[in-house]
Amino acid sequence: MENRQVFQKQPVLLFRPELGECPQCHLAMKVQKTRKRTIVLYSTGPVTACETIMVCPQCSHTSGSQELAALVAARHTFGYDVITYIGQALFVKSRSDQEIQSHLNDRGIQISASEIAVLAKKYICYLALAHEECAEALKAQLEAQGGYILHLDGTCDSDSPHLFVGLDEISSIVLNSVKLPSEKSEVIIPFLKEIKRTYGEPAALVHDMGRGILRAVAKVFPDAPDYICHFHFLRDIGKDLLARDHDRLRSKFRYHGIQTKLRSILRNIRNAQSVVLTNMQAFSEAVKSSKPNGITYPQQLYLYTLIQWALAGKSAGDGYGFPFDRPYLTFLNRLYELRKTLHAMHLNEQSSLAAEVLAVLKPLWYDREVSAAYANLQKKVLVFDRLRRAMRIAEPEGKLGLNDPGSGEVLTIKEQVEEFMHQLCSDDTLQKFGYQKMKQQIEKYWDKLFAAPITLTRDGRQHKIYPQRTNNILEQFFRTIKHAHCRKSGHAGMTKTLTAMLSATPLVQNLGNPGYLKLILNGCSRLEERFAQIDVSAIRKLLDHEAASVQQVDPKIKKLIKDPNLPKLLIKLAHKSA
Repeated sequence: MENRQVFQKQPVLLFRPELGECPQCHLAMKVQKTRKRTIVLYSTGPVTACETIMVCPQCSHTSGSQELAALVAARHTFGYDVITYIGQALFVKSRSDQEIQSHLNDRGIQISASEIAVLAKKYICYLALAHEECAEALKAQLEAQGGYILHLDGTCDSDSPHLFVGLDEISSIVLNSVKLPSEKSEVIIPFLKEIKRTYGEPAALVHDMGRGILRAVAKVFPDAPDYICHFHFLRDIGKDLLARDHDRLRSKFRYHGIQTKLRSILRNIRNAQSVVLTNMQAFSEAVKSSKPNGITYPQQLYLYTLIQWALAGKSAGDGYGFPFDRPYLTFLNRLYELRKTLHAMHLNEQSSLAAEVLAVLKPLWYDREVSAAYANLQKKVLVFDRLRRAMRIAEPEGKLGLNDPGSGEVLTIKEQVEEFMHQLCSDDTLQKFGYQKMKQQIEKYWDKLFAAPITLTRDGRQHKIYPQRTNNILEQFFRTIKHAHCRKSGHAGMTKTLTAMLSATPLVQNLGNPGYLKLILNGCSRLEERFAQIDVSAIRKLLDHEAASVQQVDPKIKKLIKDPNLPKLLIKLAHKSA
């Protein structure tokens, strides 16, 4: 318990207008009435606010307490400090609704989960309006740093809207965000025009290879240096090169039931041999040191460990995801190694379970499609990994995973890719269909991959810089949103969250930037003080606008429209109803 309300009786706070005379007529104002209402503040819990209202005897102008208005909005119950706490807890600290509810209850504040959701949305609206009001000051700050480098990217889940964000690389400030029905150019163009109108022309842009983004950027910023994210570029090339054969392996594993059958053998070993689990620690130490420790281990333990190692191949990799990590190729390689090891240790001759494992795997060795896909992948992976090394990003055996920003000088990387292209064009064995598309993609995006450095003027001096080679700054941002969602909800699906999320939610990330925080506070010491300066009617309008932008589809209709036979069903119903 932190600060549970200890008042036996709800306290009463008196509030009077600060002005004694009418600001229009300059006459002494008179008491019109006194009104009471319960307000809930984070600092005190629920209190009774007793406010005196004054009126001008000549023009009928009324005046209330500015002190009360700074604590809570008119005709609202929860104070700005409660809204700020909920917003910070939910969006910055990733607390769940239950955790927030429990904490507020310990402070004597009773609040429902639905009210928490409403106040969280108001927090985002207040932040969005504060961001909008400081646009000129933010533009001046961007100009003082020499301009801004605009990173563009979006995220979605299943059939959710696309949360599309524009972020400045230099300051790491989210400039604008919006929810779009798709990433087509016609819906991205108004978003880019708004950024251009508010902050001017960017010094450069960085984004992925989406057609919609490419067309929208060319339309709105035709003269700005335009860069393609190297990571996205490599990922798209790798998918084109490897996906078909990799998917074939996956389907074949499922067809032959390899994983299911191997897991069944593991269960049988665990159920029949308790010694497998009891000897695991000593066995592990003996394997690592390659020195026998006087214990004779059962064959089942060797087999159990080998099967687990082979299955772990499906999740092995450097953390980049496909096509940089090829889980089914790694899995197949480990199965080949498993077969070799069983023969080398003669387990297949001594153990019926080992023979059963080999019988499970036997269909793979005689499946021509598996052999063809494996041979293709072995060759193509060598070529693709050579390009990864040339571009010095998401390299094999890399340790940074998705946070890899790339390394090396752009000019050096350009030379290495030129050398790779020369090999690709001169080696007859590479002149096959799969590599022709790779060559065409590199040539198509060459100017956007290796554009000239941009010049920024800062403090009267010119600086030449290369924008980041990846859109990783936004990818990390989206992963932060997804991790926070998982932390709060306990599951990874974000369709409902992205649909319900207000478009300005990404602005929360800016609050970690001291310079930005100073801008939006506009002389105030705390966010709740700044929020009190914003017209509450503007909050209502923004909430209404966001609600209208979300297309609400009845759940029963959702089920119907997923049925591919819906037209036939409607015709059948219409005929019967006639």
